[in-house]
Amino acid sequence: MNHLKLPGPVDGLRIGLFGGSFNPAHSGHVHVAETAMRRLGLDWVWWIVARGNPLKTSHGDFDARLASARELASNPRMIVTDIEGQLDLTYTSDTIAAIVNRAPNAHFVWLMGADNLAGFHRWQDWQGIAQTLPIAVIARPGVGLGARSAPFARRFASSRIPASAARTLAFAQPPAWTYLTAPLDPASSTALRAAQS
Repeated sequence: MNHLKLPGPVDGLRIGLFGGSFNPAHSGHVHVAETAMRRLGLDWVWWIVARGNPLKTSHGDFDARLASARELASNPRMIVTDIEGQLDLTYTSDTIAAIVNRAPNAHFVWLMGADNLAGFHRWQDWQGIAQTLPIAVIARPGVGLGARSAPFARRFASSRIPASAARTLAFAQPPAWTYLTAPLDPASSTALRAAQS
């Protein structure tokens, strides 16, 4: 694990880990990251561009996706990183384990849009992810009640922290999660790809 270069300072800091294909990155991703940073009191958000997505047949060119994320993540406390490329990993569970093991004194939170929560139970070792670090789910258009009744939400219903206590999430013992509503941004990677084709 010595070859992993973390993108910034970690000890004692609240850091959001925001993974995704970002194919391409769009304003909805920025909205999720900024909402999480503000509501959770995060010091940093690391955008983790996925090497690939085992649940998707096509995920686009890695360098192009990395570039699109870097172009949009203009907040100086947001860092777009190629950690999965450095580690040669594909599964989020493995990436999270590697980061957490490398930085045991950081307070990490996994960030995801509610559109991902609906299918989170199909991710490799999704329950292990929930047992490893707290999770913040940020509302996305069209997936409100569907996401909140997803298998993850039912399985970890007793571990949900109210949004009013979101600033404590990074310090919570996992499993712990919260659902944050905010004014919604309708942008999506699917729509952007369709417009380009």
